[in-house]
Amino acid sequence: MKNNSSTFSVLIPDGETTLLSNVVHSLSLIGNLKIYVLSSHKRRYFKYSIDNNCFKHSRFIEKFIYYQNTTVDEWLNKIDHTVETFGIDIIMPIFDISTIKILKHQNELKSKSKLCYLSSITDFETALHKDLLYLFLKSKALPCPDSIIVDSEFEFNSDDVDFPLIAKLTYGFNGGMGVRLVKEEKELLEYINANKSDNTILLQKFIEGFDVTCNVLCKDGKIVAYTMQKEVEAKSVKVTPQYEFSFFHDEVLLTLMNDLMKGLNWSGVANIDFRFDITDNTYKVIEINPRFWLNTEASALAGVNFPHLYCLSNLNKSVEFIPVKNGTFLHLKALVKRLQRNPFLIFKISYLYNNTPFRFVIKDPFVVWCKFMWRTNNIISSKILKRKIS
Repeated sequence: MKNNSSTFSVLIPDGETTLLSNVVHSLSLIGNLKIYVLSSHKRRYFKYSIDNNCFKHSRFIEKFIYYQNTTVDEWLNKIDHTVETFGIDIIMPIFDISTIKILKHQNELKSKSKLCYLSSITDFETALHKDLLYLFLKSKALPCPDSIIVDSEFEFNSDDVDFPLIAKLTYGFNGGMGVRLVKEEKELLEYINANKSDNTILLQKFIEGFDVTCNVLCKDGKIVAYTMQKEVEAKSVKVTPQYEFSFFHDEVLLTLMNDLMKGLNWSGVANIDFRFDITDNTYKVIEINPRFWLNTEASALAGVNFPHLYCLSNLNKSVEFIPVKNGTFLHLKALVKRLQRNPFLIFKISYLYNNTPFRFVIKDPFVVWCKFMWRTNNIISSKILKRKIS
């Protein structure tokens, strides 16, 4: 994507999250901007995230700033101070937890005028909480799996439940963690008993078919840009992020996306999970992740750079969007497996450069080396611990 506009700066106020690399990699493809990052953690944000000591060395980031993770007020003050000190043009949160905090306290933010446009707190929470989303979808007659909400008032009745089904908490567990395919009553009761004290549970009817993911940038309910993608090969039912997928285009799905985003009056980015139902050849809305997503850079490499378009739209600059109708992408995990099957793929430099994160590995090698050392240390520590236990 080419752009001749003047240089501008963007602040990511929640750089402790796992999506930082995906967003920064996308923005790094644009030569006329500076990236500033605030992070509340010098190490890992949570168990499954990368060590932030790795990414602070990224050559793509103009300045990486740590602050002590204390109160929301102090975080907002840090944002204001950073905006004033470095003349930031755009404040762009990238994760749902931090976005919720900003939405709830945006009137306390002195630099509010620099904040990317976002949905209302009500619409954002409707998308974020799976039970609220299900009720919304039913009220708008939008296609979705029949579901049961398990809350404190729920009384189990085997006559009301059809197996198999998908059990999930209505909030949290990004990337498919905590989501289970349940095939019998015993499994279901075990899941409910193990999780009912933590959160409301949603039981979704299992849809025979395949998963489809759509990414959108919207303003006031209107889609500004989008991509559609599906797994290249799905051999089993497993709720995980897409590591190898192909882009495609479907006008029927686009119509459903338009109706969904218009109904939510959505503003900002979102990652939407659909499932194609092979029994009636329709798409069903599964859930919405109201944030950036794993493989954000895949769309950027294909020509739809969501973080950059988001910034341009907020700066009232022209946004050029051309739908992506084909092409494939391999996450590094999928690339390693593919190379094990076909080592000669390593010589297809053009493919690796344009269809995998390979170019970011080449251009930002120190970050990759830090990640490698961090993961190696974790593996060694885990083996030592197992030996001590045994």
